[in-house]
Amino acid sequence: MLIMIGVMIFNLTQRSHVEHGEGKRFASLFTAAVLLLLYVQLVLIQRYYSAPLANWLILPAVVLTGVAGYLLRKKIFVFKRYCAKCNAALPLKTTLYHDDNLCDQCRSGNSSAYSPQKPPQNSSTGDDPLVSPPEKNRIAQVPRTVEEFDWEAWEPSETAVLCYIFKDEQVLLIHKKRGLGKGKVNAPGGRIDPGETPVQTAVRELQEEVGLTPLEPYEVAQLSFVFTNGYSLKGHVFFAHAYEGELVETDEADPFWVPVAEIPYEQMWADDAEWLPKVIGGEYVEARFIFEDDRMLSNKIVGTQ
Repeated sequence: MLIMIGVMIFNLTQRSHVEHGEGKRFASLFTAAVLLLLYVQLVLIQRYYSAPLANWLILPAVVLTGVAGYLLRKKIFVFKRYCAKCNAALPLKTTLYHDDNLCDQCRSGNSSAYSPQKPPQNSSTGDDPLVSPPEKNRIAQVPRTVEEFDWEAWEPSETAVLCYIFKDEQVLLIHKKRGLGKGKVNAPGGRIDPGETPVQTAVRELQEEVGLTPLEPYEVAQLSFVFTNGYSLKGHVFFAHAYEGELVETDEADPFWVPVAEIPYEQMWADDAEWLPKVIGGEYVEARFIFEDDRMLSNKIVGTQ
C-alpha cells in the first residue's frame, strides 16, 4: 500500500512535466494500477479466507498481478538509465520525466535521436536494385514459393552482410537512407567488395555507416533472397558484443540504440521477424525468401543449430 501511495505521489510530480513526459506519467499510473490489483486481492483474501487456504491463495494473486504487469510491460518499463542515442548515463530527472530518454547533448541535436517513425532524408533511388536491378545473374522467371525455386543451381546477383552490435541489453539499428530498403529500419551493413571476406565487409561497413568498429564479430545466419524482378542476394549476418569508436550519422544511415525487447519489426523487412528472434535466442539460422518488391511471398527456415 505504501509503495502504491509513493507511486501516486511521484505521478503528481510528473504533472508539471507533462509537455515532455506524458508517456512516463501514464507509466506510473499503470504501475499504481498493477499494485492496486495486488492490494485488492490480498485484502479480499484476508477478509474472506482463513489459513491455511489464505496462504495458498496468495500465490495465484501474485501470479495474476505478474501477468498484468507483463501485459503492460511496454507501457510501464519506459524509464531508461542510458541515452537511447549515444548510450550515455542519463540524469535522474531525465530518466523520470522525459519520454525521449535522451541526454542533453543528443536532445540539442535531436535530428539523429532514436525516432523509429523518422522519414528517410535521401531521395536517391539509383542504387536500389529493386528499381534498377543489376544484370549479373539476373533470374528470368521467379516462382512464387521457395519450394519451387532451384536453390542448388542459384548464383546470387550480389552478396552482402549485416552486423548487429549489442550493448547493455540494447542493439544498434539504423534508419536506412538509401539503397535497398531505403526508409526501413535495419542493421548496418552492405555489399561485399571483390577480395573481401564477409567479416571484413562487416567491419568496413560499420566504420563507414556509423563510425564504429565491431570487435570479434561472429556469423549467426546466412540468408538467401530472390526478388520477382530477377534480383537476388546472399546475406551473411554477424553479431558483436563490443566495439570501438564514436557513433555518428552519415549520408547512408541514421543510427540509434533500442532495447532488444523493443526491436521495431513492423518497420523492418518482413523476413526479420522470422529469423532474427531465433538468432538472438542463440540459434544459427539458414533461411530462404521470395520477395515481390518489399512484400514477402514465401519463406523457409532450412537449417538451425
